[in-house]
Amino acid sequence: MTNTVEPTAPAATERWAGVVERVHSVGDTLAAGVAEGDLERRLPDATLRAIDEERLAALWTERRYGGLETDVRTLSEVTKALARYCPSTSWVVNNINGSNLLATRFPRRVRDEVFGDNPGARLASIFAAPGAATPVDGGYQLSGKWPYASGILHDDWAILLAKDPGGAPLSVLAPVADLVVQDTWNTVGMRGTGSHTATATDVFVPGHRVISFADQLGRANTTDLSLPPLLRTAAVAGMAVICASVVVGAGLAARAHVVDKAPAKGIAPTVYSSAPMSQTFVSALGGTALTLDAAEMHVSRAADVLDAAAAAGVGVPDAELRRIRGDVGQAVNLVTTALDELMWAHGAGAFGLSSPLQQYWRDANTAARHAMLNTRVGHELYGGAFFGLDSIVPSL
Repeated sequence: MTNTVEPTAPAATERWAGVVERVHSVGDTLAAGVAEGDLERRLPDATLRAIDEERLAALWTERRYGGLETDVRTLSEVTKALARYCPSTSWVVNNINGSNLLATRFPRRVRDEVFGDNPGARLASIFAAPGAATPVDGGYQLSGKWPYASGILHDDWAILLAKDPGGAPLSVLAPVADLVVQDTWNTVGMRGTGSHTATATDVFVPGHRVISFADQLGRANTTDLSLPPLLRTAAVAGMAVICASVVVGAGLAARAHVVDKAPAKGIAPTVYSSAPMSQTFVSALGGTALTLDAAEMHVSRAADVLDAAAAAGVGVPDAELRRIRGDVGQAVNLVTTALDELMWAHGAGAFGLSSPLQQYWRDANTAARHAMLNTRVGHELYGGAFFGLDSIVPSL
């Protein structure tokens, strides 16, 4: 198997440094909202204001509507930085940006409707379960339940999977105001994402806001040189990379916390009054740090391949897309392993509710189980590419 799309040399960090700095400028606000987000199972209002003020949910919004229209690597760096302060916030920002990119597949009329009077519009996309779309005059009647709707309490529109009476899959765009949100998100981690269940009962959706699911997730756009690079990006693969970046960011933040606290922390019941005095601690930390470095390299490689292809206007081969799914699955697997090691290194205090380590551990382990990041599926996809086996995932 050979790669026909090679990643470019690492772009100057200036490409994303300014946007990442926006994250750090509101980091204290985001961190201060973690406890409330955990308790209320939604992002606090102050967090949402910070996101909007710094335009962090507009990174994958078209420039014609006032968006920043960045690339995969930039959003990857932003989500890693956000996870340092609040992994749930990072996940919601990732979901909004990914959904705003998916919105570009709808006709111009629809995008004008969504973003024309509201450049800061926030979208959700939920494909976990199909609803039913029944044709009626002028459009469809939509009914169904869509679980795991991350950020739905804060979004303006939702892109939903539905099927017509003949079983054809459709992508339907509906205002969140037309939906009912059922309180179903009771989890150990990522509680602040408020990933409840969106429901619809005979909601009318005009025909112009319905496209085929193949058009929604297809890759015909990737070679359309009339589009800007962002809109040529293989969206599903890009979203997978960003989801994994949230997990990687949590792992990097946990490592930084352990390193910062280690000099003033002894190792009970040994004679070591400072953890770095222990060669065992230092060696273990070095190994764990390299594990996290490897995870970060996996997502960076995947992001750079996607951005290089989008910039050149060439399609990413299926074999490469399968490797990207392997990359993201391997990355989250490495992070969850590293987080366990960091919990051991820091000691029992890591499990105190006042410790950010337990937050990173809970949130990263929850996010890592997202279907798009399934490590075993990623391994099988990538392994099968070496033998020309059919893909087990229809939409890469």
